[in-house]
Amino acid sequence: MSWVTPATGADDMEVLAPASISVAYKGQSLVIHPLSIGVIPAVVRELRPVIASLREKAATTDGAFDVEVTPELIMDLVVDYSEPLFIATALCSGQPVDLIRSGDPAEFIELAMAVGRVNSDFFLRRIVPLLGDLKGEFSKAARPPGDGQTPSSF
Repeated sequence: MSWVTPATGADDMEVLAPASISVAYKGQSLVIHPLSIGVIPAVVRELRPVIASLREKAATTDGAFDVEVTPELIMDLVVDYSEPLFIATALCSGQPVDLIRSGDPAEFIELAMAVGRVNSDFFLRRIVPLLGDLKGEFSKAARPPGDGQTPSSF
């Protein structure tokens, strides 16, 4: 799984733990921070059906799990999983779910992409393996480079 991010010249620490991102949504500037421990259980519950669907669609012939998160993919997922996505995005952004539901599609895509960028390491290393029992099944291209947990230590 990879998040499409523009090259920013960020320092090494920011690549490991991205800074917060500001996103315009419904006339407000929302600041997206890395997830706090308190919202993780609810986010995981909401994303279970979404990750299961992605796992089925993105499994490669060698058993890897590789998907690029794009605006098109987000809109496809909204068609089938709108409520879990709206709730998870509300939890990740600290906003009421009604505010998230009332945004226009372009705003929602930008917000969802920002949530993904800020929390990509968490989603890739923690949520996807938990939800899909994917220990050791990520493709090498989907793993961020550097030290950290290896597939055998997830």
